[in-house]
Amino acid sequence: MAAIYDQLAGVARGHHGVFTTEHAVELGISERMLRRLTATGWCDRPWRGIYRLRGAPDSTDQALQVAVWFGGDDAVASHRSAAQLWGLPGFAGAPPEVTKPRGQSQRRPYGSFHGSLALPPAHTTTRRGIAVTTPARTIFDLAGVVRPGRVERALDHSLNEELCTVTGLHQVFFALARRGRRGTVVMRQLLDARGVGYVATASELEREGRRVFREAGLPAPAFEVDLGSEAWIGRVDAVWRAARVVVELDSRKHHTQLLDRDSDRRRDNELMSAGWRVIRVTWDDLRDRPDQVVRWIRKALASSLAA
Repeated sequence: MAAIYDQLAGVARGHHGVFTTEHAVELGISERMLRRLTATGWCDRPWRGIYRLRGAPDSTDQALQVAVWFGGDDAVASHRSAAQLWGLPGFAGAPPEVTKPRGQSQRRPYGSFHGSLALPPAHTTTRRGIAVTTPARTIFDLAGVVRPGRVERALDHSLNEELCTVTGLHQVFFALARRGRRGTVVMRQLLDARGVGYVATASELEREGRRVFREAGLPAPAFEVDLGSEAWIGRVDAVWRAARVVVELDSRKHHTQLLDRDSDRRRDNELMSAGWRVIRVTWDDLRDRPDQVVRWIRKALASSLAA
């Protein structure tokens, strides 16, 4: 039996020190044996049907795991709890918050529960052993319960850390948005601001550039390179050294800031005077006109190599 108990302990360790009656039964441990384990102090039963290993510390994740299990097989951590699981700023230590496909929204001793008629499998995943809404779904849910500024911060953090993409956010929005649904208006405003000509983070723009270059069969450039031999000129986004071609991936929404334009122009001039060919590419170019981007780069590479 010791081996089975070790397996059960392993299950508990994978779920923040807790396990359910069902976990034990699946391993061949009867409820009578569980009572014996509880009586000997191997574990305790602080919640109905849920046990905790002796010595397992209380934690935010443990409390959230318990709340999700109480929600049922199809329940997931959501809203502020999901934001805490994904490490979004401003949500550390959030109390348990759970969404399940059926039922009414209510507060219980072990957490707050949201009923949802729209919780498709594509909107859920697992993190740290806990069933949870995806980052994109989490942001939409947050838009209905916290201030827009906190949602915007969470959204841009998620994009910067590559937890989700603008495309993924749009997919969740179109699946859920409707008149009267909480979060719809705020999400529409945030996504509109990140529409044509805008990329929230340089990382997302670089990732899209890598994809376009790779799928077109272009030679792989070096990314994020400092240029300048005698004097430093600047850090560029992508460079083909042999051909002396630079591609700058511009993530700003509009080129209306005077200082930005002047800085870009001066650096471009420095690069060109040092013998580099500079191509500026925007998010719109990569998303809507990738063939044109590839044509620009191919022509620049061919011209440089032929010279």
